[in-house]
Amino acid sequence: MENDLVVMIYGALMGVVGSIITSIITAIFQTRMERREYERRRSEQHDSRLRQIQLPTDEEIRKINAEHQNEQSPEGARTAAEAGAVLLSILLSSTVVYHTRDPLLGFAFGAALAFLGTHRLTRHFRQG
Repeated sequence: MENDLVVMIYGALMGVVGSIITSIITAIFQTRMERREYERRRSEQHDSRLRQIQLPTDEEIRKINAEHQNEQSPEGARTAAEAGAVLLSILLSSTVVYHTRDPLLGFAFGAALAFLGTHRLTRHFRQG
């Protein structure tokens, strides 16, 4: 009888332990499956957000247009710099011509010198 009782207790303990182990394995498996499903849904949501085209609002369009209108084109800035260089060279060369005895030589020298100086200055300001 004692032997049967020990076998029954041992069987009951093995059943409880087996049930606990089965519950733990099932819980771990379900947790992993839920985690995979969560990651898959999150990935799908992320991909769908990336695929969607976000159209700008009217306010954003006005802001973008205002920024484009306020910007000066590089061509316009270059033209203004060249015009300023020419005007400054004419002014400086006319001053040199006024002070020299040979007007043609003074004008040529002054124009060349002023143009080179102003060209260097405008290039320096554009780079800086």
